[in-house]
Parts: sequence; C-alpha cells; structure tokens
Amino acid sequence: MGQCVSWALGLLLPSLWEAEVAISATALLIAALILFLLTSDHHANKPMPAAGGNSSSASSSAAATRNRDAAGRGRSGGARGRAVSEITCAPGACSYVIKLELLSAKYLIGANLDGSSDPFAVISCGEQKRFSSMVPSPRNPLWGEEFNFLVDQLPVEVTITIYDWDTVCKCKVIGSVTIAVLSEDETGANWYELDSKFGQICLRLHSTKAFPDSDSFFEECTGVESPRKMTLKKQRQEMIEGIGPLQTIYKLPHDEIVHQSYSCALERCFLHHGRMYISQWHLCFHSNVFSKQLNVIIPLQDIDEIKRSQHSLINPSITIFLNAGAGGHGTPRSSSQNGRVRYTFASFWSRNRTFRALEIALRSYEATLEAEKKVRAHVLLQKDSSSVLGTKTDSSMAPEKRIEKAIASQPFINEHVLADVTSKFFPGSPEKFFSTILGDNSMFFQQYRDARKDTDLKLRKWCASEEYGGKVREVTFRSQCHSPLCPPDTAVTEWQHASFSKDKRNLTYETKHQAHDVPFGSYFEIHSRWSLRTASSSTCQVNIKIGVNMKKWCILQSRIKSGATDEYRREVCKILEAACDYFLKSESNSQDSEEIVMASSP
Repeated sequence: MGQCVSWALGLLLPSLWEAEVAISATALLIAALILFLLTSDHHANKPMPAAGGNSSSASSSAAATRNRDAAGRGRSGGARGRAVSEITCAPGACSYVIKLELLSAKYLIGANLDGSSDPFAVISCGEQKRFSSMVPSPRNPLWGEEFNFLVDQLPVEVTITIYDWDTVCKCKVIGSVTIAVLSEDETGANWYELDSKFGQICLRLHSTKAFPDSDSFFEECTGVESPRKMTLKKQRQEMIEGIGPLQTIYKLPHDEIVHQSYSCALERCFLHHGRMYISQWHLCFHSNVFSKQLNVIIPLQDIDEIKRSQHSLINPSITIFLNAGAGGHGTPRSSSQNGRVRYTFASFWSRNRTFRALEIALRSYEATLEAEKKVRAHVLLQKDSSSVLGTKTDSSMAPEKRIEKAIASQPFINEHVLADVTSKFFPGSPEKFFSTILGDNSMFFQQYRDARKDTDLKLRKWCASEEYGGKVREVTFRSQCHSPLCPPDTAVTEWQHASFSKDKRNLTYETKHQAHDVPFGSYFEIHSRWSLRTASSSTCQVNIKIGVNMKKWCILQSRIKSGATDEYRREVCKILEAACDYFLKSESNSQDSEEIVMASSP
C-alpha cells in the first residue's frame, strides 16, 4: 500500500527540476510581455513621419487622424473663430469637385435566405447623398456609375454604405467604408475592405478644384443672392454637367451626351473589362484594367451589321461588323472571313437589352440623317422656288411652311405615358390663369412652396423657345421626403412649358418633374399636362393628365410608377385648389383697391 501511494505521488506531483523549468518559463514570458508593452507605448507617443511614396495608406490614415484632431481643436475655439470667418473673406476661396466612380464589389454577405443579395450603395459626403442602382441577386455586383460632390474645402470624408434591397422589411446594411479625401488627387481603381466580416468594394476617386471665382466667395462675403453670383452658379452648373466621359476620355464635343452605358468586356487575346457608351453619333468603349487604358470609338455611320450570340446565358456576346474599308477606331480589332473589321463585346449583365439599345441608336441615327436630307432638300427647293418663281401665290407655299414648322417644333413631354387625373373649372380665363398663377411677377408658387415647407425656391423667367414653341422656364427647389429610404429633403428640378392657341382661348401648360436625391431618381421623370379651355367669359375648364416617363429600364419600375403617380396625383389636385383660392383672393383685392381709388377720386 505504501509503495502504491509513493508511486501515485511521484506520478502526480512535479519534480524539483520540472518546477524550476516552469518558474523560469513564466518569468521569461512576463519579461517579454513587459518589454512589448513598453515598446508599444514608445511607438504610440512617437510623432508620425510625413507621407511617403510607399506608405500612402498609413500616411492617409495618420493625416485623417490629425485632421480630426484639428477639427476638434477648431470646435473648441468657440465663437471667436466663427466671427472671424464671417467677417474675413479669403481672396483665394474656391470649391472642389469630388468625382467618385463606383466600379464593383466582391465577396458580399448573402443577406437573403438563398444566400444571394440585392445590393445598392448610398454614398454620402457631408450632407449630400447619392444612390446607386440596385443589382439583383449577385454577391459580386458590377455598377460602373459616377457620382459628383461639390464641397467648399478639403479634407472631407466620403462614406459608402452597401444595403440589401428588401421590398417588405427594412433594408439591411451589408457593410460600409469611409475614405478621407485629403487634397487634390486622382487614384486608380482600388479595393477597399468593408467593415463587415466579408466584402470588398472597388472605387476610383478624383478631386479637383471647381472654379476659383465660385459663388462661395460671394456667400462668405455678402450672403446675398447677387446677380453675378447667380450668373456664376449657372455657368458652373452648365460646365460641370456638360463635361462627361465622352469629353474627358474621347475629347468629343460638349453637345454630345451619353444616352446609354453598359458594363461589358471587349474580346481580344483576353477580356478587357470596361464600359460601353452609346451616344447619338458614336459607340465608345473604355477600359482601364491594371493601369492599361484601352479606348475604342466607332462612328455609327461605319456600323454595317450587329449580331448577337445564339445563347443568352452561355457566353452572351454582341459582335459589331463595320463597313468595308472602315477601321482605325481604336485597338485592338479583328477581321472576319470576308475581311470586314469586327468588334466582339461580352460579359453583359443584360445582353438583350444592350442589343435593343444599339438597334434603337442605329434607327435614330438613320432617322436623323433622313430628316436632315429632307430639311436640306426643302431649303434648296425653297431657294429655287423663291428665285425662279417669285410670283408664286401664298396658298401654294402653305404646305411647305407647315412642313418646316412640323420639323422645327418638338414635343415637350411624352404623351404616351399620360393618364387622366381630374377635370375642374377655374374661375377665370386662360390668359388670367397664366398672368396670375404662372406669370413672372406672380407670388403663387412662392406662397405654395412656403406652405409645404419647401426651401431654396428659384423661379427663372419665361423665355421663348424655338424648339418646343411657346415659352419655357426652369424651377428648382428642395422638397421634403417622407420615405424611410430617402434623405430628409431632395433637390427637385421642374421644367415648365406654356403655349396659347391663336385666338388666346386655350392654354396648354406642361411640366417635367425630376427628383435628384431619391433612389433611382435619375431613372424617371413625372410628366403632366394642364389643358385649359374657355368655357364662358369668366371660367375655363381644366383637364389634367400625368404620367411617369422611365428614362432607363429598372427592375422596380412598376412600383416606381404606381408610387410616383399616386403621390403626384394628390400634388396636382392641391395645386389646382390652391390656384383657385389664390386667384379669387387676388381678384377681390384688386376690386377693393379699385373701389378705394374711385371713392378717393373727386
């Protein structure tokens, strides 16, 4: 028994040598831990060096930290700094344009039950927000979309948040990333890690000065809406909107804009992934993969034939054949069996939709050429008839004048999407409706937008339009949003068109309404038509039609149409009721003023 106990104690208890080894190892670990803590504190207190060429990410994060510390110290300065900034105006004050290209994402979290997701991005810079399109079902979406932000100073932070679209529940957050824009710079296509378990997003950033003499200088100095400030703002907005990828990449004229753009790849020795742009006169392709740029520009007049692959799921591609002798539109290019130059594009998200867009572009180009030929022939015929047959009667020239007028005038809105909303009587003639409600000196829209708590209303004056006939003007304001997916308010632009009949008894009032900051806001416009016809000497009948015009295809367009139509139907009914009340009040005020004048006259 004693031998068993001694054997058990020797087995369970450590020996003296084992105890010494354990104590020595513990002491060594404690010493290493203390040394590690001391060195980490020393590096944390050591100042960070300046940004170098090979440590751009570390220097950017350190600079962002310093900027945040400086911002905190600036806030502690109190009202003294604010007072100085309100009085002093820096002569070199300018604005900056931040251009963000949302290219793609990969390895996103599957938010749906089947492991897929419907991602869309919300990009915010300060108080400005932009929404990307929703790509259904992939975890590796391709966007290829551009967003511009106008800021007063640098540095700023741009936050990109990826959501999963859900029509029933609240949209889930897949991940987000915040990027600090420190100075004027242009970065290539870089991948950024999201703050979730998985997921990366590919972005390209470009920041540059907008205009040194921008309206921010006048806002800081005067704080009033001076005429020069409004002129500079108009010029700056037109120049920013007029510069697109066709101008920056291909140096095309500013009047040529992108009608459609698609993400695809050009087949050569390997796939060159990039983006296809379709304009009124050209088909362009741009790729910038691994810092190797590839530009292809094809005039639509050189395209002979367009073919698509047999299968839309297995290697969906589109092949464009050029006319014999055409070429030199960019490299690489390949030749077919009969010697014609061809370009093959693949990796489309929707190959059939791209094919239809190309066909529509070609038909529109051919129709434009035919119209130009008719106009040219008509002008030549008119010159010959005026020189040779100078005594020709006016009745014989009437059909040609009607043709010229039909060519010159264009429809202002899309009539095919309109549907009847309401029909009521207005207590006045069409001329009084225009002068009292829509006139340049009318205060109706100012009072109506103030009652709805809309802000930043700007009404431009009516001007004659040769393209649409009648008069047109532009109205901008910020309207409140009540949808949980929208920002608190959104910028709204409304284009208005008004034209009278020859006898001034009928008035046609048309509007195009577009909200900029709502999801898919660039995909649709709300069109409306007010037809005012004289019913009696003191009243006229008002018929209102509205409709949603989809400028781009969208998977949620049926829901967008129904929601926008219902909301704008209530809006136009309120506008008509408010217009009737405003007109009656203005008429009663004018009658009272006339009675006072008559009573005061001897």
